[in-house]
Amino acid sequence: MPTRSAIVCLLLASFPAQLSAQEGGPEAAAQAKLMLQRRNLGLDERTAFRLQGLQTDETGARHVRLQQLFRGLKVWGGQVITHTDAQGRESPMTNALVPDIQVDTSPNLTPAEALAVAHQGLSPTGTYAAPPTAELLIFPSSTLQPLAGAEDRTNARNYFAQVTEKRLAYQIHMELENGPEETRHDDFLVDAQTGAILKTWSTLFTVTAKGKAVTTTGNSQYSGEVQLGSLAMDCGYILSDPTRNNISTRDMRGGTSGSGVLYVNPSPVWGDGQNYQTGQGSASVNGQTAAVDAHYGLQTTWDFYKNILGRNGIDGKGTTATNRVHFARGFDNAFWKDDCFCMVYGDGLTFNTLTALDVVGHEVSHGLCHTSADLGYLGESGALNEANSDIFGVMINFYSKGAKGKGKKVPELKGPWTIGEDLKTAAYPHPLRYLYKPSLDGFSPDAWSPDLEFMDVHHGSGPMNRAFYFLSQGASPLKGKDTYSKYLPKGMAGIGNDKAMRIWWLTLSTRLTPASRYVDARKGAIHSAGTLFGYQSKEVAAVRAAFKAINVGEAYPHPEPVHPSTGAWRPLAVLENE
Repeated sequence: MPTRSAIVCLLLASFPAQLSAQEGGPEAAAQAKLMLQRRNLGLDERTAFRLQGLQTDETGARHVRLQQLFRGLKVWGGQVITHTDAQGRESPMTNALVPDIQVDTSPNLTPAEALAVAHQGLSPTGTYAAPPTAELLIFPSSTLQPLAGAEDRTNARNYFAQVTEKRLAYQIHMELENGPEETRHDDFLVDAQTGAILKTWSTLFTVTAKGKAVTTTGNSQYSGEVQLGSLAMDCGYILSDPTRNNISTRDMRGGTSGSGVLYVNPSPVWGDGQNYQTGQGSASVNGQTAAVDAHYGLQTTWDFYKNILGRNGIDGKGTTATNRVHFARGFDNAFWKDDCFCMVYGDGLTFNTLTALDVVGHEVSHGLCHTSADLGYLGESGALNEANSDIFGVMINFYSKGAKGKGKKVPELKGPWTIGEDLKTAAYPHPLRYLYKPSLDGFSPDAWSPDLEFMDVHHGSGPMNRAFYFLSQGASPLKGKDTYSKYLPKGMAGIGNDKAMRIWWLTLSTRLTPASRYVDARKGAIHSAGTLFGYQSKEVAAVRAAFKAINVGEAYPHPEPVHPSTGAWRPLAVLENE
């Protein structure tokens, strides 16, 4: 007869992973104050605000994020973030609100009719992985316009997003996971009055039982011998880590539906360290190797968020996250899924198995972005979203290789500043992306231009990746060098990985909103550097120089006004026109 523990093991291996979350308390005071300020913000009594979250940074400042609602409907991109320092003093809010909305909120189309429009536009050949969803919202259309009188029509600083029209629309989300030929997550905006498709884009974010918490050993493909948080039971060892809120790794067995089964092993040693050979099977020792890399990558990323960012898991609430390896057959990608709070990894066809540490960090960090700034996955906001994952992927890789996943600082390694270096094969002998010179991939630009709005987000991320590299490592003054920028011909000194990472995280979590652009990232990074290191600091100067090097804003500092009463910090209003 099997023991009770063995029966639990079987149940664990065959049922979907369970998620857990702890709800945080709302910041009702900030919400109420905004309600009183609506008129001054160009809003009327039909506007309300929904609490999205609270971020307390390492200085003790509190940042409350709220979503704009119009007659109870979400306003696309409409967010506001209030800022209060540790002493309770307020600084100007980060304002991405949409004013002057005059929209009829009674749709002509039903949700089912809007879904039918999107279904026809998608034209799937297989079944949906989950029922498609439809959300009615207010969508402000905008176009990028040059500032009047601006002489330099190439610099991002001299453009602004002009709202041209506000419409009632359905946001449709559809997921297909039918193997390499048809794995897509697509969103549609369908006009709720006419049925016209306004926009469409990909949202495939590419890349409890009783037992004893133990550490097992894994032979990984990409990180050598590693230690894995696991669960010991009578039936053996399970890749589920009770010390990190039961993060786990599951075997999809080449399938595309369901959540797979947990990895269970009679031995405390996993994997053979070799690239997956399909003939050996996903449950074999060779098949375990992908699980070793994914599990190690997830636990390292979890620890990075905790130790470096001071964050409890991906969403700050400790919600359990799951890996799914061996998805489909010959699938050359990896992606994040919001609905299951999970990362999905293919075995590769052109590439090696897509569980390299920087790829895992990249995919998990799509979840981090979704639960903080929630940057939209199209245009410039999508480019910043993708760059965020590249930045974290590199920093998490450094954290593992230089600090063994321990400590409170990002180590000052010098490279590699690439994504997917370990995925290279004879068929594709190059990294996926180069942060120090994005154009080396043959597709990505090295600097901002108005064309970024229309690029694939994986290429539009290039300038932000490069700006972060310059901020950390500096830019060369020598022409012909990969780290030279014609926009900053004298070059610059970097401030190091740890400082650059802290500036970027504070920017993402407290200054960016779903519709943010490169100019917003610059403005937010200046504020974040000023908050952490002082507005007269070399770190603020480095942020300005790094963005100048990608053609966003100017490097020179303006006179540094201070707060009229405290003399300690620089108000946001002063930076609005930089």
